[in-house]
Amino acid sequence: MPSKTALRTREKGTGTVYKEKNRFYLKIIINGKTKTTMLRSEDGSPCTTRKEADRAADGMRKVLFADTLEETAHFVQEAKRLKRQSGMLLSKGWEAYLRQTTRPDSGDATLKKYKSMYEALIRWMSQEHPKKQLVVDIDHETAMEFMQSISDSGDSNITFNKYLLALRLIFKHLKAPAALDVNPFDDIAKKPVAVVSRKPFTEEQVKAIFDGFDNGFFYDTEFESPAKGGKRKRLTKRLEFKPMFKDEMRVLLLLCCWTGCRGQDGCLMTWDEIDLSRRLITYIPQKTARKTGYRKVTLPIKDELYDALLDALKWKGDNKVRENYILPHVADRFNRNPSGVQKDVMKIIRCATGEETTASKDRLQGQRKLAANVYSLHSFRHTFVSFCANAGVPLAVVAEIVGHGNPAMTEHYSHISTETKREAVQALPSVLPLQARGEDDVIDEPLSIRRRAIVEALQTADTKKLSEIERILNLL
Repeated sequence: MPSKTALRTREKGTGTVYKEKNRFYLKIIINGKTKTTMLRSEDGSPCTTRKEADRAADGMRKVLFADTLEETAHFVQEAKRLKRQSGMLLSKGWEAYLRQTTRPDSGDATLKKYKSMYEALIRWMSQEHPKKQLVVDIDHETAMEFMQSISDSGDSNITFNKYLLALRLIFKHLKAPAALDVNPFDDIAKKPVAVVSRKPFTEEQVKAIFDGFDNGFFYDTEFESPAKGGKRKRLTKRLEFKPMFKDEMRVLLLLCCWTGCRGQDGCLMTWDEIDLSRRLITYIPQKTARKTGYRKVTLPIKDELYDALLDALKWKGDNKVRENYILPHVADRFNRNPSGVQKDVMKIIRCATGEETTASKDRLQGQRKLAANVYSLHSFRHTFVSFCANAGVPLAVVAEIVGHGNPAMTEHYSHISTETKREAVQALPSVLPLQARGEDDVIDEPLSIRRRAIVEALQTADTKKLSEIERILNLL
């Protein structure tokens, strides 16, 4: 049997390198069968010189000189890996990520964000490294360079971290199909973030906010006016802010304040989720729906909110076809422009409380591109939790009412009864007077609701309360 050296000199045993239409190929005859493979350089691009072609062919010929089956298998696997590396373009990486069955089951909104960040990487590569077009071209140094560009662009540390985590996840699931040795984003550290939490309102602030819906929301603005001698003087003028769909906005804030629901859930809540006869709301918190398996949250309706919902029945007819929103105009606006609803809420807060709704940018120098919101629609959720804590409501009950995002926690709290939650809600402070309704008030379905409410009240009334009810009935 000839030596390996002799075998290498024999064209028949080592294959033939030839050129065709500016591309180099290796032709090998094994067991009488001919196989032809295009020769590629280390970066995956087709070889353009004879020297590059011979070097690539030498790498592929290794399998012909293996001493053992194990060595042969190793060379075959390595060749397959190199082929996968050379085959996956950056432009096809996102589709490859979506095909991975092991990736997280992310929602549409999350996938949209991930895709935009991956596309930002592709755009940056086309500008900074136009010759690198493969997924394997993103090595650790290139990943570091891209992340530095995110930092240098002036984006916040929060945005930097979002890019890092998204790309780390994407490349984690591209590692196998693109035959990457390592995840290029793994060893890049997150940046520190200064967290600014939403502040809860005091009872006085909540009262001032809801009083504003009756008395108006006013604010002072400064302007310049011409004066004698060609000078100008600074004056202050008092103006009134009129939020869009004022009555519906009032009910929205009541929903968020007395249920602890998030702004999105409040804006898009439907009558299908309301049981006025039993005074219960049952809905699925949208932010944590996928994480909790679309688990429903059931909570009682506080008196102030109950009165507001009775009034809101008159807006049912304002819904579009196949819609059943409690707040039809606010829901429509939120679906088109959620930031518009948020801006109106923040203006309401500033006018009613005199508080600034954003943190000072000086506190967050280098941390955020924009100042953080201190008071916003989400503050009503914090306020609900704060009121519960001050009323002595156990943390487990609060977590069950507001819809905790942790699946383990929600499972732990799932034993809490509706009656326990009803007691908790009724223990909260009342900052609004309950509406006095006359016999002539026109409300849809009032009798069935009132009758059931009275029956439920009688079932839980003690002896003293029943005696008082009997005395009042005897006077009628």
